[in-house]
Amino acid sequence: MTDNSNNNRADIGLEPLLQAHIGRKLREFYDSAVREPVPDRFKLLLDQLENGELESVGHEDEGNDPA
Repeated sequence: MTDNSNNNRADIGLEPLLQAHIGRKLREFYDSAVREPVPDRFKLLLDQLENGELESVGHEDEGNDPA
């Protein structure tokens, strides 16, 4: 009885050139997303969080239960 598990594992992986291409494309996408400016609304929310000005999640909607 021969062990073909090593051969089967090698067949599952992607070609090195394809892996490199996918890696480059993912890096390009990530880099472009990182360069985008943070929206003003997010900056405001972050500032409020830092200053402890935000109420607990769901506090505003307690009296508006749709059920």
